[in-house]
Amino acid sequence: MNQCFEILTLPILCRVETALSHSFQGQEIFESIPLSYLLLPTMAFNAATLDAFFLNGPQMGLTAAQRQRLAGEGLVTVHDFEDFDEKQLDLAMKNLRTSIPAVPPTHDADGNVIAPGVPGINPCLIPARQIMRLKVASVAFAYYTETGRIATPVNMNYTNVLKAFFTEWEALKKLAEEDAPEVPTLSSKNTPIKWIESFKDAMSRTFGVRNTPLTYVLRESDQVPTEADDPLTPGCAYGTSGSVTDELISRLSHVHPLFKTDNASVYSKLEQSTRGTIYAATIKPYANAKNGRAAWYALINSHAGDDKYEKMHKEKLAFLMNQIWNGKQYSLEKFCGLHRSNFIALQDAANHVTFQLPTEHSRVGYLLDNIKSDDNDLKAALSSVRANTNNMRDNFEETVKFILPMCPYSKKRSVGIGNKKITIADATLQGRSGTTGVEFRWHTDDEYYGLNQAQRDELYKWQHKTPEGRKCFKAGLAQKKAAGGSNGGGQGSSKGHRRRQTQKKWQAKVASLEKQLNEKKVAENEEMQDKAEVAAIMDVLATIGSSKAASKRKDPEPTSAPMEVAAIKLQQILKRNKSEKSE
Repeated sequence: MNQCFEILTLPILCRVETALSHSFQGQEIFESIPLSYLLLPTMAFNAATLDAFFLNGPQMGLTAAQRQRLAGEGLVTVHDFEDFDEKQLDLAMKNLRTSIPAVPPTHDADGNVIAPGVPGINPCLIPARQIMRLKVASVAFAYYTETGRIATPVNMNYTNVLKAFFTEWEALKKLAEEDAPEVPTLSSKNTPIKWIESFKDAMSRTFGVRNTPLTYVLRESDQVPTEADDPLTPGCAYGTSGSVTDELISRLSHVHPLFKTDNASVYSKLEQSTRGTIYAATIKPYANAKNGRAAWYALINSHAGDDKYEKMHKEKLAFLMNQIWNGKQYSLEKFCGLHRSNFIALQDAANHVTFQLPTEHSRVGYLLDNIKSDDNDLKAALSSVRANTNNMRDNFEETVKFILPMCPYSKKRSVGIGNKKITIADATLQGRSGTTGVEFRWHTDDEYYGLNQAQRDELYKWQHKTPEGRKCFKAGLAQKKAAGGSNGGGQGSSKGHRRRQTQKKWQAKVASLEKQLNEKKVAENEEMQDKAEVAAIMDVLATIGSSKAASKRKDPEPTSAPMEVAAIKLQQILKRNKSEKSE
């Protein structure tokens, strides 16, 4: 292999460079080039390939004079693009447009030349097309440097590589200018296993200071593959990654001075996601260093480790094998969708733990075995699949496509309303939802009361202000009547009805409070009456005690009546207290 490089001479290099430059004849010329010549992508520029790069029409297309003037500005080789970005190139073009007048020679008194003259420099104009190509080359050189690749005559060829590269680069710049998405938050419903993919998706659309999605901070390996392990795809500016964006994500260095800034940005996003949750403590140790990458893997290892995926594997596989559908609670389409989503979750778990994924044959078998229905059409469809009609027994999606039209749950069943026929299908509008997430269809009472107020309001507007909504609403009411339900309440209720229902609830609460207050007042009045009566008894007893001496000399009759009254009152108080205690 190395000997092939040693025997390549300048004429051969020029021949290959010329062949690569003329893309419209590329097919014929490539067939005439020996395989060893295609090893050129690993070779650096030399004098011949530099001339071809700057002077050939399909590449930079400069004239010799233009190239000479650019050399005077400092752009001599391809590696000089390291110091020439778009602004520097614009400044160089401005200098080239400026003429420099000649300086005549200086003579002494005898006419001898003591200082030679300096010839003038005429202005040099470079066409816009060539300027644009030079700027593309400057961007490409910086891109190769950032991704740890060497700029070569092949990967810097404008016609074959850079033109397509620049198209992707411009699209990447537009994406970077868009607003970053909201960061998903962790919660009891959005568990770490579900949250991980959502967070990675958000980071793929959030760009850092290096004009690259922040997912490059989170990639599994912090090392950049060598060019030998990850060579460029012929005719492309990327390797196995498959695109310019993915090339940046997989190959940007983690020891670059700007990596620390992007790493801190990732930590900030993680802190926002975990704020106020039990997961916040997991990333707290990395707060001072703002180490987003370390915090990310701490979250994964602590809350989304292999044990979580083992549990997911068992749960999802159990659903596929054991979940029964009888056509009474939801449609066959929903059941097939659940089968599909559980299999996708199994595929995700298989990326973390080792187990055998169900084959297409097994998936179809699980689906058929768990469909329990007495509908003859559906039974016939299942039998056709079991007989491997059109090879459906080994194709899950084709099986689903074949059996869905036979779903008894979704079949049209007419419900009469006078002379008008409304079908159950009219009350169901699948696949549409509003801005609040509410599905535009008829909801059962349980479903309706599970919606929040914003979702109820949006559903009400759709059902009463759109033709299809009114049709669905009428069909739903007809179904409810046919099933023996009332036509009041639920989603069909107007806002006035909801207000009346709320008013009744509050009235009941107020009445209950008033009753409690009245009972309390009665108890307080009785207590005050008891105290007054006890005080009166005490006064009678005191009067009796103070008149004992006088009563010895007189008839005791006058004091007997007050004592009887006091005794009766005391008995009443004791009796009432006894009854209250028994209650």
